[in-house]
Amino acid sequence: MQPQFALLTLRAVSVLVTPGPEEGCPSARQVSAALSQRAPSVQVTPGPDSDLTLVLPAPGTPQEPSVSLTDQQGKLRLYRALARPSSAGARDCDALAVTVAIIVQRYLEEVELPEMEAALERPPVQVAPPAHPPPPPPVVAEPRLLARARWDISFGISQRFASPMGGLEAYSLRLSVARTLGARRDTGLLVRLWSGASGWTARNWDGGRGEVIRVPSGLELMWRRAASAVEFQLGLAGLLDYWILGARYQSNVRWDERFAVAGALAGGMQVPLGKRFFARVFIDVALAFVRYEYVNPSFANGGGFSTPGVFGDAGLALGMSLR
Repeated sequence: MQPQFALLTLRAVSVLVTPGPEEGCPSARQVSAALSQRAPSVQVTPGPDSDLTLVLPAPGTPQEPSVSLTDQQGKLRLYRALARPSSAGARDCDALAVTVAIIVQRYLEEVELPEMEAALERPPVQVAPPAHPPPPPPVVAEPRLLARARWDISFGISQRFASPMGGLEAYSLRLSVARTLGARRDTGLLVRLWSGASGWTARNWDGGRGEVIRVPSGLELMWRRAASAVEFQLGLAGLLDYWILGARYQSNVRWDERFAVAGALAGGMQVPLGKRFFARVFIDVALAFVRYEYVNPSFANGGGFSTPGVFGDAGLALGMSLR
């Protein structure tokens, strides 16, 4: 009992005793007095804001007298039938009021107060902070922009613009293979390797003639960017020309082989022709790092031939993309 009485010092249970007529047995006044004396955990209140309401038997009821306790929501918490007193004298009604007070006190000690104690010992309810709206989903590139690296294979024709150059050696056929780098379809790097062969050109000199053929090749590293369906390409290239020169004097033939190296600024535009095929227009502006000059002393005028120092290449290619 000690913990319960310690709890009572913190908070008493307020009880409203009804009804009020003094002719009842026991009367509201008698029960209130008995509660005040024998039930220290009860605070008798006259107002409607009590924790519990004690309903007494109505005066003159033919049934067995009974008492009941209801809470603020009108829920019945206790009901007890009482023994009818032998007389309605003051002593018998006072004894019955004491019985009611003892019933109420035991109910509070056994039911109401343990519930209050458990509620006090229960840890406070942690109020969860207001839920924040879920973060927006990560931005993912549109599927149409994501693609595996592709291979471009093309075959085309080009013309070299330089001085001195003339005849079929200025035109060449070239085969190229390119590989895109990066996971995006619309932008990234591209590496292209190509090689070809020019036309065989005959040259006539005083006292003899010569023959020239050029085998060009190149390696390009380009930045590509798609605008709508057209892909623009711009980058740097390393060019290598393999020259085959033949000099004929009467019945004598002398063959010579040389290499010329150049660096170039390369650009192009690739236009799709359906799902896999494309056309590509390209142009290079080059500066030679290693040149070749050929002089045949057997010719009357020396038979000179030299590769260009500055030149340009332009052409058109048709190809197919593989993924």
